[in-house]
Amino acid sequence: MRIATLDISGFRNLSNIQIECSPGLNLVIGPNASGKTSLLEALYFLGRGRSFRTRQPRELIQTTASACRLVAVLQAADGRRTPVGLERDARELTARIGGAPTRSLAELARRTPVLLLNPDSHRLLEDGPQQRRRFMDWGLFHAEPDFLEAWRRYNSALRHRNAALRSGGANRLVDAWDGELAAATVLDRLRGAFCEALEGVLRRFIEAILVGVGVQVDYRRGWPLEPSERDFPEWLRIGRDQDRQQGHTRFGPHRADFVVRINGHPLSEALSRGQQKLLVIALVLAQAELYRRHVGDACILLIDDLPAELDADNRMRVMRALAALDAQVFITAIESELLDAVLWRESRTFHLSQGRIHDSTSPNRH
Repeated sequence: MRIATLDISGFRNLSNIQIECSPGLNLVIGPNASGKTSLLEALYFLGRGRSFRTRQPRELIQTTASACRLVAVLQAADGRRTPVGLERDARELTARIGGAPTRSLAELARRTPVLLLNPDSHRLLEDGPQQRRRFMDWGLFHAEPDFLEAWRRYNSALRHRNAALRSGGANRLVDAWDGELAAATVLDRLRGAFCEALEGVLRRFIEAILVGVGVQVDYRRGWPLEPSERDFPEWLRIGRDQDRQQGHTRFGPHRADFVVRINGHPLSEALSRGQQKLLVIALVLAQAELYRRHVGDACILLIDDLPAELDADNRMRVMRALAALDAQVFITAIESELLDAVLWRESRTFHLSQGRIHDSTSPNRH
């Protein structure tokens, strides 16, 4: 999927923006505070229905506007074009697909698959398991038809079971929700398969970006592996009394995680901070490649301030890997000279200043 045209109004510090996007590389160049990150945030918001910078919707809306509005025309691999749009005011979010209203943000996310790389992306490796579960689940949401229903069923049952534990409900009430948590086995199977596929694809990008290292992705299901004859419902029964004491369910896919190891060693022992940043880039590119394999189309990559902390050699390695994906990419930078567009068949360069944008190039076709 690629964005053919983009129309933004009332969003952050951006003036009304109407641009035609390159199906390949889109460079967004400008000084600090010019609106570069806000432009990526708008694209992310269009695909996810939420911001990566704030949980307060009012912060997205310009002080002089009553709402922000984002409209894009999407072009699929087969050439079909579909308009999608979001409007956010202080009270509600409304979405449209193909000109018709929709309440399904999940459907909007399927239509506008965006992946983000920004200075906070290191949290994927450094923060707790929640970030890595989101990483797994984004891939499964787009690739596996059974995933979303199993995820919803499990999380609904988990909320009810935890409420029963905290309220001191009878064992039969807690046990009734244990049966609904059977969706755990579906989630476990899908996440395990995802991590196995991720490891295989990740090796390709590691070879291109971090030369000479071996990588392993170890999936952790969220409940004990041994003894193997105990199934998940039995672990729930065994742990029920302690769950009551703590007021929540301690075992299950909501505790799942994955760990990346380099040549068999923890990241902190094997890679420098700069190399870990390259590993995060490789992980996101591997995610994009898995999306293409499952869906048969490319996702949209949003990359904020790519040159930061990368020397010229590493920048070139990353740009080569990005070009090889043949995906639509939006990259921000302070100076265009730091990024070479020659690897792309088609590219555009946009300059932002005080929220205003202009296209400084016609499309390049090499």
